[in-house]
Amino acid sequence: MGTKRIKQGEKARDFTLVDTQGRQVSLSDFEGKQNVYLVFNRGFT
Repeated sequence: MGTKRIKQGEKARDFTLVDTQGRQVSLSDFEGKQNVYLVFNRGFT
């Protein structure tokens, strides 16, 4: 799977991750909300 950067204002495609409580959370769960802030950690070193 290649990496594609999105441009400012471009809609991100939907994805699902597991939160710290073990629940699945999808980007689409936040559709219609004001803001979504994502942080991706590369690992703990």
